[in-house]
Amino acid sequence: MVKHQPLQYYEPQLCLSCLTGIYGCRWKRYQRSHDDTTPWERLWFLLLTFTFGLTLTWLYFWWEVHNDYDEFNWYLYNRMGYWSDWPMPILVTTAAAFAYIAGLLVLALCHIAVGQQMNLHWLHKVSSGFPPSPL
Repeated sequence: MVKHQPLQYYEPQLCLSCLTGIYGCRWKRYQRSHDDTTPWERLWFLLLTFTFGLTLTWLYFWWEVHNDYDEFNWYLYNRMGYWSDWPMPILVTTAAAFAYIAGLLVLALCHIAVGQQMNLHWLHKVSSGFPPSPL
């Protein structure tokens, strides 16, 4: 009679799976790593932090300039020839970009806190690697 060893049991780590899955699209246990983060990924973390600062500054600027929205619209009307309310779409877009980048930064800090290797997914690198450009 052949005696089989019991299968190895892994306790489910749902929080860690969601953390590594959302940040780096590494949903499976074998894709996670406790190795040191590569210098390339550290550079992406610095770029993410820098982009967060730029987006925060840009959001603060558009939030505080609300008294001059009408003058900004008049300036654009004189240049383009038609009236449009531009500050609100700019403010909403900037707020959405800020929320996205802030979420990525929180996930990266959680990776550091739990000791997981940071591996930012390429889609996040493309979308967060470019700070918002002024008009």
